[in-house]
Amino acid sequence: MSVQPPSPTPAQSRSNRTTVIVLVVIAVILAVIAALLLQNVARHRRGAAATSQAATSTTSAAAATTVPEPTPAPPVPDAQTLELIRSETHRDPADAQAKGKVVAPVVMVVYSDFACPYCTQFAQKVEPELADLVAQGTLRVEWRDLAQISPTSPLAAQAGRAAAKQGKFWEFHDAVYAAADPQGHPEYTEDSLVAFAKKAGVADIDRFRTDMNAAETVSAVTEAKEHAHSIGITGTPFMIVGETFISGYQDAEYMKAVINSQAAKVKTSDTSKTSAAPTATR
Repeated sequence: MSVQPPSPTPAQSRSNRTTVIVLVVIAVILAVIAALLLQNVARHRRGAAATSQAATSTTSAAAATTVPEPTPAPPVPDAQTLELIRSETHRDPADAQAKGKVVAPVVMVVYSDFACPYCTQFAQKVEPELADLVAQGTLRVEWRDLAQISPTSPLAAQAGRAAAKQGKFWEFHDAVYAAADPQGHPEYTEDSLVAFAKKAGVADIDRFRTDMNAAETVSAVTEAKEHAHSIGITGTPFMIVGETFISGYQDAEYMKAVINSQAAKVKTSDTSKTSAAPTATR
């Protein structure tokens, strides 16, 4: 004989159904809360990733656009070298191969060769960027021949001196370098140099030819090279800038930094001298 469990009373049945419903509701609420939490976590992760990516992009962009400031050439500590540098700066008002005010605070002496590819790059890319400094009276430029790159380098230097005698050196300089290949070593002939002289506006071409080939012009170019070698300058371009020097090509930003640094040094020195000068008494 089997014993049957007692049947639940109506009150018990209602209580059981209520319990089930409550449990189901609680389960649904917990599921909704879990879903919301997952969404918040996902949004937080996406936001953090976007912020990180934006920060990385900003940093990369800043790194790409930030150009390190050039460090000006250091002053020359050796007194003998400094004296030699000063002696190479002529400030001669009659120098037809110079431009800029004689009293400019900074003089840049340029040793160059019309056949030198780096000299060509310097003339094409850097010198135009320094024109404002010349115009405003901060910089004076003095040219020195160091004609040695090619067999016709001396002839080109002689032509430059012939143009200078008619007040057209820098126009001739610009015409020659504008036509030069910055990756090559151009060869010159008398006729090609005459063509550059005409382009530069040299008025008397017959005189130009005569001056270019004159024995004194040939000697002057040779002596200029020998003088440069005697003081240790053997490569081009070589620049004396104020009281420092730069061996080899440097870009415009670097050159301007050096020139401005030298100009500031002169200004500071002048101010110190003025302050130190005794005041007249009555």
